[in-house]
Amino acid sequence: MTVDDEKLIRRIKSGDTEALDILIQKYYNDIYTYCYRRLGHKYDAQDITQEVFLHFCRNFDSYTHKGKCKNYLYVIAHNLCVNAIQKKTPITLDDVGEGSLSSNDVAVDRFEAADSIKTALNTLQEEQKEVILLRFYHDLKLKDIAQIMNCGLSITKYRLGKGLKALSKLLAREDWI
Repeated sequence: MTVDDEKLIRRIKSGDTEALDILIQKYYNDIYTYCYRRLGHKYDAQDITQEVFLHFCRNFDSYTHKGKCKNYLYVIAHNLCVNAIQKKTPITLDDVGEGSLSSNDVAVDRFEAADSIKTALNTLQEEQKEVILLRFYHDLKLKDIAQIMNCGLSITKYRLGKGLKALSKLLAREDWI
């Protein structure tokens, strides 16, 4: 049974800290997964996810519940991920430790397929990549994605179409990876 966000917001505004914990637990995994897929690194994703909820808490007094709280959290995550990507310095091969990936983590076939898709996604323009991640990995509706990315619905549809077409062409190539 899920707790209605509107009720949680009212409880939080009245000082109920348990309601805040419930809200964070409700959306933490979704926000973390989004950040991980955008940034590609576990620790960066954890840091940004914490920042999302800190930002939400710090600015809660100015928050007005007009739509989905989840979308508001995605907007914060989107902005923080964009900032993190802009600040990121390239990683050299010397920085990557040997054995950072264990063969016991996942089946080899699944890993290779996921790696191919991740690599292909990383070749897309950032806007196309983000629309695809939000639509297919987070199952958001296009109107919600448009709101999160602060753009029109038609632009969102266009980015999704172009991104999917580019992915399809890339993954269909025999010489890919």
